[in-house]
Amino acid sequence: MAYVTVAAVAAAAQSSVFAKLGQPELQWMKVCNMYGKFCNQVGEGTASSLLVSVSMVALSCISAFSLFRLYGANKGKGSTWW
Repeated sequence: MAYVTVAAVAAAAQSSVFAKLGQPELQWMKVCNMYGKFCNQVGEGTASSLLVSVSMVALSCISAFSLFRLYGANKGKGSTWW
């Protein structure tokens, strides 16, 4: 789920860049020239979601590290399974 969140944030960031800069080759005009307040709110939302997704990835890494530390291959070292 963390990677899906990062992918969604990347797609939103790409759309924000198109709104800010436009795409002359495809004849997409800059939207932020007309709707400045909306673009500011979109930028703040994208920055917040980026922060949340990075935090989610860090939390997933910490959780995976704890899981593998508890149930890793070195847990029963020296003893036999039978």
